[in-house]
Amino acid sequence: MPFPCTGCGLCCQQIHNIAELQEFHSGDGICIYYQKQKCSIYENRPIVCRVDDAYDQMFKARFTIDEYYKENAKICNQLQMNAVMDAIYKVRL
Repeated sequence: MPFPCTGCGLCCQQIHNIAELQEFHSGDGICIYYQKQKCSIYENRPIVCRVDDAYDQMFKARFTIDEYYKENAKICNQLQMNAVMDAIYKVRL
């Protein structure tokens, strides 16, 4: 089962602290490819933007898939709480 992303887009609007994505924003922390509430390069987005592929390629040796999903869900839900988003976007595992 893939990571249950709810499509809120907050991860695309908070890339300023992600080293691998520094070239993808113009100083405001929002990805330059995040347009009209979606990713305009979705099929070709960087590995760090693909939760499941990133796990397989970067984190599999350090975490179980459940641990990795829990950490990602925690971060997603914290971003949503900070942005006061509707609860329908909450990641539920």
